[in-house]
Amino acid sequence: MKRIWTFLIATLAWGFVFIGANGAEAQSVGRIVFLTAKPGVKAQLEQAIRTHMEWRRQQQDEWRWSVWEYVSGSSQGRYAVATFGHKWGDFDNPKVLPWVEETDNGSLTALCETAPVIQFFEHLGGVSRAGAGNQVPNMAEVAMFQLHFGKSAQFYETLPKFAQVMDKYRSSVRFEWFELLDGGETPLFMVVVPQANWSGFDNLKESVMDQMVLLMGKQKALALLDRMGASVKSQRRDLVRLRQDLSYSGTPSPAPGK
Repeated sequence: MKRIWTFLIATLAWGFVFIGANGAEAQSVGRIVFLTAKPGVKAQLEQAIRTHMEWRRQQQDEWRWSVWEYVSGSSQGRYAVATFGHKWGDFDNPKVLPWVEETDNGSLTALCETAPVIQFFEHLGGVSRAGAGNQVPNMAEVAMFQLHFGKSAQFYETLPKFAQVMDKYRSSVRFEWFELLDGGETPLFMVVVPQANWSGFDNLKESVMDQMVLLMGKQKALALLDRMGASVKSQRRDLVRLRQDLSYSGTPSPAPGK
């Protein structure tokens, strides 16, 4: 359980904006498609994604699509194709179809070892912070917290305290929390940690836990961490890198009256 706290504390100390330019708080839903290449066809799958994004550029798609490649653990050859900053209604009548997993009547998915996994996440603006930067990072660490059934409220109620610590001691950093809405086992929360490069993953010398103790007192700080840990069933951590060559930045919407 101590490892969960160590990672969570380090996560909040780094911070990151994953939703990019589309991320108005009223538009808080994101769609992520996970694709895993069959052995030996990784290059072909990448080319299929690249071709699809070029097609979206030609269609002047207004949505931003970021493609992340997993570079650690058993998830190598896995990609996340993500678009954030939407309302639910945006998915009723998207201006540009088909989706990436439906490209060429499903020929892209024929390159995948398993069926594409489509998940929808909500950006939790109340416990995330914008900080001082707004660039999509080159790399990131993604942590998934799978909770025990019925423990969402217990987990979530601890997050504002962490945000309060960051507001007071490290207001310049960014960190983004998301909750899985559909497409997998719930309850599940996700937090994303940015890095410019590999060297950025060095351990922090400062401890946010120490700052929590200053803000709340040692007894209350430890009680908060224990309460949060009791709600977590399992945790997964992955490193990803942005594949700018496979991504699409979107075409800005025309100004009103244009």
